This record gives sequence, structure tokens and C-alpha cells, in this order.
Amino acid sequence: MTLKELVNSISKKEWRWVILLTIVLILLTNLPYLYAALNAPTGYFWDGIHAITPGDSLVYFSYLTQVKAEHWLLQDNYTSEPQSGGLLNLFWLFLGLIGKIFNLSPIITFHLARIFLIPLFIFVLYLLVSYFWAKVFWRKIAMIFLCFSSGIGAYFVDWFDKLFPATKSFAYKWLMDIWIPDSNIFLSLYQSPHFIFSLTLLILFFLLMILSLNYENLKYSFYAGLLGFFWFNFHPFYFPYVFFIMFIYLIFLVFKKRKYTLFINYFLALFLSLPFIIYHYYKIKTDFAIGGRAIQNVTRTPDFLFVSLGFGFLLVGAVLGIMVLIYKRKLLKDEKYFFIFAWLVAGFLLVYSPIFFQARFLQGLQIPMVFLTLIFLEWLGPILQQRCQKFFNLLKGNYVILGFFFLVFFGFSTFFNLVRDVYYYEKRLPYFYLPNEYLQATSWLQNNNQNRSPILASEFNGNLIPAFLDQQVFFAHSIETLNYNPKRQELADFFNDNYSAEQTVAFLQKYNLNYLFFSETDRQASRFKPEEKKYLEKVFSQGQLEIYKLKI
Repeated sequence: MTLKELVNSISKKEWRWVILLTIVLILLTNLPYLYAALNAPTGYFWDGIHAITPGDSLVYFSYLTQVKAEHWLLQDNYTSEPQSGGLLNLFWLFLGLIGKIFNLSPIITFHLARIFLIPLFIFVLYLLVSYFWAKVFWRKIAMIFLCFSSGIGAYFVDWFDKLFPATKSFAYKWLMDIWIPDSNIFLSLYQSPHFIFSLTLLILFFLLMILSLNYENLKYSFYAGLLGFFWFNFHPFYFPYVFFIMFIYLIFLVFKKRKYTLFINYFLALFLSLPFIIYHYYKIKTDFAIGGRAIQNVTRTPDFLFVSLGFGFLLVGAVLGIMVLIYKRKLLKDEKYFFIFAWLVAGFLLVYSPIFFQARFLQGLQIPMVFLTLIFLEWLGPILQQRCQKFFNLLKGNYVILGFFFLVFFGFSTFFNLVRDVYYYEKRLPYFYLPNEYLQATSWLQNNNQNRSPILASEFNGNLIPAFLDQQVFFAHSIETLNYNPKRQELADFFNDNYSAEQTVAFLQKYNLNYLFFSETDRQASRFKPEEKKYLEKVFSQGQLEIYKLKI
């Protein structure tokens, strides 16, 4: 089979259904954001984020802001250390240039990119589904499960808050399907354009490599390698993921077909994918800022209890699907079934492997789970029809009942995530809405902080400032801020006014902090009163925001 033949196997009627599904997804993943923007209080604006990993979204805004300011190599603006280099990130560079050309804010650029990447993702996903499923009915069912299913973590939110409260000795691990955006497809579409594009490239990479190895077509390995070349520039984490899974599949095919030349296909893709892996390794070893951030960027997989609830009935369905394949003796006979099995098993091995970014490997694992669940349902259907005919007839064609069952067993966390954000936006919580003076204050700093000295601000403001201003802050983000814990204590001592005047000046000079960004929230939450400090001079005041400059 060729890629062209796969595309031609899909009818125009199917494509119309896929287009309708795409429109529904775009609407569902944008309605909460549209409501957020329209519900902004007078004198405020929506800052572009939502409840799931909001700090990470602000980092992405920072990348777009840097590119718009004509800095093509991205720096870490969430830490105060001087940086001479930067990191080439082709994905954010491309989006940032679009934002610059059309003079778009980082918020608009970010969410427009999400919208425009969703159709591309759905197209590629449907190609993968069509390769594994010939019947149109099961193709559609697969797409519905892939695009809307989640785990059952939302059912346990209140219980887990009481059973596993965070303490000094225990970091609370939240349920996966309501806080890890790349753990399921809907959250990826809802969260960030780079998650969408990464998942798109993952699926296309696998599809090309399957065609290359199954049909001994070297050109597909070449195309997969080119995809890997670009993909691993902005998401190098998935290099071991895809090549480990493909290696297991390769060994299976070599033993089955006795075709040792398939190693050439595999190593061609691997060789072409290597350049930016080497680049990242070099930057980590030679650039202290990039290396320091990499050391802090530890993404451990939650305990299996949290993961199993995060995948919910899909994990149960996957196990049952494997049992069906073993029972029908298809697991080792059909290459397609073995690839699904290899993807799931190898993926879980990596998820709990001794790699410090192991949680990254959760991306895409939902896909083989859905496929295996449908294999079980396809086997179960005729049995229900034969043995429980009344129940089967009740379900057949009754989309209201089927939709209700899907929501209860497979889609409740998806529903919960959307409703939670709408609730937060309805309450107009401060983290999601900023006073209009924010843009005036950051613009003032852009024009007056010519030496680009790091800006001192509270953690709340420190997370927000780099999203709209291409300058560094002293402290903000647990991964991006180097020496996070010592700086956190120093910042707490500063805002609690624990330092003497001499100690404060020494602290400011130690980190070259010439400007203090101070808001009404900071005034209410701390004991520090900048207007009373002789070493500070107020240089900006607008509404709730003030900027002070160090006199010395």
C-alpha cells in the first residue's frame, strides 16, 4: 500500500464527516476561550491562559514575544542570569514570525495557531485510523473515541484532595487527565499548538515508518527522517520514544519476513533525525542556562494509580482487546495488530523507565488504547446481539443513550475540564484577567530599561511579565528559573521585609535588579512598602501598578 492509495480509500462522504468533526472540535476547544475574552471585566483583559498548566502557556507566550522583538534564538526570560546564547526552536520561530508580520499579540498568535493546526491533525489522524480500520463505521467510532475520550479522574477530584493533601514531605500528584495536557488528544488540542503539531508529526512518523517497513519502501523512511529532523528540534523528548517502539516492530517484521534489509529503512530515518538531537545535547553541555534548565526539567510519571484513573476505561478496554487478540490468535499473525500492541507495551515501559522526562512518553498512548478497546467492542458486539438481543437493539441506533454512556464512561473528564474553565472565567479569578495597565507598564519597561537588567517582581507577576515583555525577571517558574529554591527564599525575605536597607541593596545589586514591578496584589499580600524605601524611586504609576527604580 502507498500513502496515495490510503488517501484514495477514503470516500468524499467520509471526508465531509471528518470536516464536520473538525468544526465541532474547533468550536469546543475555543468556546471557553471566547467566553473568557468576552467576560473580561471593564478595564481588564484575558491573559490567554486556562486552568491546565497556566505557567507553561505563559512560557510559550514569552517565546512568541521574543521572536516578535527580533530575537531568533530563544532565551530563558524567567531567570536573572546573563545569557549570551539561546536556543533555535523552529516551531516557535515560525509562529513568532507570523505574529510579527501581522502584528499579532502572543495570545492571538498562540490560539490562532491552535485553530489552524487542528484540521491538519485530524486529517493525519484519519489517515492512521483508515490504515487500521477498513470499515467506515469503525473509522468513525475510532475518531469519536480518539477526539473526545479521557479518563475518569474527574470523578475522584474531591476524594483525592482529602486523601492525598500536599505536605512538606509529600508533593500532591494530581489526577493525570485533568492536568497533563498531552495525556489525551482533546487536552492537546485545547492546550497548545506545539502539542497539536507534535502529535501530528508522531502519528505521521509512525504511519510512514509502517508503510516503509511493511511494504519495503525506502522513500517513506526518508520522509519520516525529514519529519524527525524538524520534530526533534522543538520536541527532542520523543526521539527515544518513536525509535524504541519502531525497533520492536522492526524486529518482529524481520523475524516474520526474514527481510534483514529492513534495518536500512530503520537506520535511514534514525540517521536523518539525529542532527537536532546532537544540537540539543551540545547546547545542554555548553550553555549553562540551557543545561541548568534541563536539570530542573524533571517530568516524572505519576504513580500508576493516577495514570490508570487518568486513562480510565480505555486502559481496561486495552487489556480486554489484547486478550481478544490472543484468544483469536491474531496478535502475532497480523502486523497491524502487533504494532498496536508494541506501541502500548513499549510506551508503558518508557513511561516508567529511568528517564527524567518519562512523563513525556504519555503522549500518544491513548491511540493504541482506543484501537484495542474497539477491537474488544467489535468482538463483543455480535455476542451481545446473540445473547442479549433486547439490550443490543435498545442501544443500536439510539444515539442519545450511546452518547450518555460515552460521556459517563469515557468523556466525563473532557466535560469537566471545559466546565471548570468556564466556571473560573465566570468567577473572573485574578490569574486569568489582568488590568489594562499591564500592557502600559511592560511597554514602559521596554522603552526605559535599555540595559535589559532583570526585573524584580512577585512570583505571580514574574510569571506574567515575560509573556508581554522581552526582558528577564528574577524569579517566576519552577523549571525556567535557575536555582529556583534559593531564589524563592530570597524573594520571600524581600517581600516580607526581612532585610535591612543595606541587605536589600546588596540583594538587588547581587542580581543586577534595577527595577521593581509592584502591584496592588503585592501590596495586600506582603509587608514590603516600596514608597517608604529611600533607595527606591517611583518611576511609573498607573492604576494598580507601580514601577520603582533602584537609586544607587
